Amino acid sequence: MTEKILVKDLQKQDPGSALVHLYEFEYAKNTFAYFVDGLDADLSEVTMLDHANNSQTNTYKAIPIQVSGFDRTSATKYPRPTFTIGNVLNTFKTAVSSEIDYETFIGFRVIRRTTLRKYLKSEGDTNSPPIEYPRDIYYIDTIKSRSKVAVEFELRIPFDLQGVKLPGRSITPNACGWIYQGASEHTENPEYLRARSGCRWHIESKYNPHYNNTLSAQNIEYTVYVNQDDEYLIPSSISTSLYSGLSGSTAIAKGDYLRSTSTADKFHADGTVTNNATVNDFWQAKVAGTATALGAPTDTNNNYARVRTYSAYSHGTEYFSYSDDKYNDYVTFQDNTSPVGAQTYQKTLMWKTRKANKNQAPESGAFWQRGDLCSKSLKGCGRRFGFNPKTANANSTGHDDHSTTVVIPFGGFPGSKAFS
Repeated sequence: MTEKILVKDLQKQDPGSALVHLYEFEYAKNTFAYFVDGLDADLSEVTMLDHANNSQTNTYKAIPIQVSGFDRTSATKYPRPTFTIGNVLNTFKTAVSSEIDYETFIGFRVIRRTTLRKYLKSEGDTNSPPIEYPRDIYYIDTIKSRSKVAVEFELRIPFDLQGVKLPGRSITPNACGWIYQGASEHTENPEYLRARSGCRWHIESKYNPHYNNTLSAQNIEYTVYVNQDDEYLIPSSISTSLYSGLSGSTAIAKGDYLRSTSTADKFHADGTVTNNATVNDFWQAKVAGTATALGAPTDTNNNYARVRTYSAYSHGTEYFSYSDDKYNDYVTFQDNTSPVGAQTYQKTLMWKTRKANKNQAPESGAFWQRGDLCSKSLKGCGRRFGFNPKTANANSTGHDDHSTTVVIPFGGFPGSKAFS
């Protein structure tokens, strides 16, 4: 890089030459006038090779120029330097146009090039590309003042002028910025799934460790549903034991499912309400032990993890909502309402009641919402891509302790290769 030569020069006690600032003033699209600060000089023009086209030589007319605000700082505000240019001997007017309408300059660029005088072509330098520092590129934002002898412009950096925010992709700590299932593919092509950027969790929540976990030996496709609270959803047909009905010495294996009861107001499709209705809480044992040793399952008992149950949607069945919507019914149903060719068309999706209903086929609206939403967290990602099946069977549910060695898709959490 040519700026390294300049750095070495400036580290010397005597660089042997003074700094020179050259200005390229855009007055029509991609058309520039070239100036050098002649305020303290002899108003003689200089030449230097063009930055982009090294076969072109630009001649910079000497003219009084004053600038401020070009300094770089760690302040959060974007710099807004001022650029004041004189019109001695009509140099500026002649360079840009015989008739000046300053307002037409708004939105055009002012480029500042910095080098040592000895590296100007007019000083005999023959380096190509030219030796210079990185350029400063600004856009004219407003005309701060004007007179017969000078005009003052206020400048902005390109992003500030165009309303572009930095960074272009906002990074929120501990939250995934990808659209859930945004890169899921319609087909079952595993190579394509691995190659895509974005959240590639399967649109039907299918998971195959062979393709999703660095081609592991296990080549079985599981169905893994997880809700927005990072709770696994299991089929309602799975056997569960009522904890209060167990004796204290009953052995509970890791992965066993239990249930307890609680109460919540139950809303019916006809608008009636059953106050303090009995509802089931479902749990999975995270460790093995006796019922007495593990204790009663609650959200504060770390020996258990809460799970939810779902069933296949059945026309004619009433589905309920509750005062605590975590108890709302979950169902699976094939999406036939999306346009043909849409990502979800004729795919079996998980749904959750939004409002109690009967004979209302699941679709996003007043009665239903998607049930397998993502928490946008590392845990939510781990629940899916780190699924730890209880048995090597496609119908198997998983253990609560998902794998922490699986490499998650890069990008959702920039800088994270693995999670724990």
